[in-house]
Amino acid sequence: MKLLIVNADDLGRSEGVDRGIAAAHRDGIVTAATLMTNAPATDHAAALARELPGLDVGVHLVLTFGRPLSPIGEVPSLVEADGSFPRSPLSFVGTGRADPEQALREYRAQFARAEALVGRRPTHLDTHHWVHDEPALEWAVVELARETGAVARQHDARQRERLRGKGVRTTDRFCRAFQFEGHISVDDLVSLLERVAADGDGSTELMCHPGEPDAELLGGSTYARERATELATLRDPRVREAVARCGLRLATFGELP
Repeated sequence: MKLLIVNADDLGRSEGVDRGIAAAHRDGIVTAATLMTNAPATDHAAALARELPGLDVGVHLVLTFGRPLSPIGEVPSLVEADGSFPRSPLSFVGTGRADPEQALREYRAQFARAEALVGRRPTHLDTHHWVHDEPALEWAVVELARETGAVARQHDARQRERLRGKGVRTTDRFCRAFQFEGHISVDDLVSLLERVAADGDGSTELMCHPGEPDAELLGGSTYARERATELATLRDPRVREAVARCGLRLATFGELP
């Protein structure tokens, strides 16, 4: 069986992002999304998610946007002098800056808030800006996944095997190629689906970022207008036809063994 989980990042980033993800789920191929719990539209996103019981909701664990949910004094290695998170993943990846126990404390708080707001247990985890490529943050994601039973995103085969070696569920493959101009047209996605199908049986997570570029997003994100193109592509009937033609079955993280 070839399972395809189409997972939209950044739920809660702005109301336009929330609307885009909801539309890509209702009318397109998006099956899952991960919620930012410290973002401008977190409450708006949670309300939408409660109206979409078929949308598989996870947590987009954040250390590079906004402020922590934990008291600042409990997570000093994660914040700047003003108590906010740094905005660049380079503040963490490769630096050894993050204390793993502090990261786990903050990740637990974000998971708990997501569960309380949406009213159901999050099924999966990933990190904003890929920061669990940093060993301390990978450790924190692994621990949270072990505690909650959530599926964790893997970025490559080596990370997949490390996660599975610690008893954490993850997909067989992860695809990040559907992003940025030149890679997000209907033809691009159809070609990508054909390549996913050619990889054989198993499960694949396809990351995406649909959205409606509103003022909040345009004013604070370097990836804004492209989200409208992603949204149109994910809703295009030719894409759903390609999913069926390639023998892929749209699935959720909740279906993984």
